[in-house]
Formats: sequence, C-alpha cells, structure tokens
Amino acid sequence: MHNPIIVILAAGLAGWLLGAVWYTALGRPWQRALGQNPDDCKGKPMPKTPLLVAFLSACVMSAVLYQLLTNLGVMGVAASAVAGATIGVGFLLTSILVNNLFQQRSFMLTVIDGGHWVLAVVVEAVVISLLA
Repeated sequence: MHNPIIVILAAGLAGWLLGAVWYTALGRPWQRALGQNPDDCKGKPMPKTPLLVAFLSACVMSAVLYQLLTNLGVMGVAASAVAGATIGVGFLLTSILVNNLFQQRSFMLTVIDGGHWVLAVVVEAVVISLLA
C-alpha cells in the first residue's frame, strides 16, 4: 500500500484501538490512580468529544511518525518497533513522568498512561512499516 493517507489513517486507528483496549482493561486501576472511585463512574456514558479528539490526535501522531520513519529510512517491523519504543520512551513517557511528578500524581498513573503511549507509538510505527 503506497497511499500515505491510508497508511496514516490505518496506523492512527490501530493506535486508537490499542488505547480502547488498554483503558478498558486498566480502567479501574486508572480511575483509582486519578483519585476517583471506580464505582462512582459506573453507568456514566463515555464522553464523545474526548474519543474523537483521541482519534484525531492518534492520526496526527501517525502522520508525524510516518514522516519521521520514511525520511529516516526506518522500515521493517523490528526497526520500526524499536524506533517507536525509542520515541515513546524518549519523548512521551518522560513528558508524562515530569508532568505527573510536578502535579503530584500517582506513580501508577504514570505507569498506566506512559505504558499506553509507548505501546501506541510502537503499534503505529509497525503498522506504518507494514503498509508503507
């Protein structure tokens, strides 16, 4: 597949879906890490605007990642996964860690959110590598 728009949308969708699975599986610990009672959140509808913004943000991240990987000539599943992990840890995880430390947030929140973003970038990079 050589259409960059399709590649970017597919990678964005893959990263976004990973987030859906991640936070479905870790929703209760994540709510506790935020200082919320998970039982108080039961039955509340999922807000639509953050879901849409999350998808659009995943597409923007995929577009930037596509540009980086193709300009640097990083292709292949293993090389793309390593590049995604490096970007995820080097930029996203470190930013989340610093923000959460200054905001005096739970370390578990950093683990959950940081882990999500590192894996999302890895998944997006691998999808880009497979489709570009």
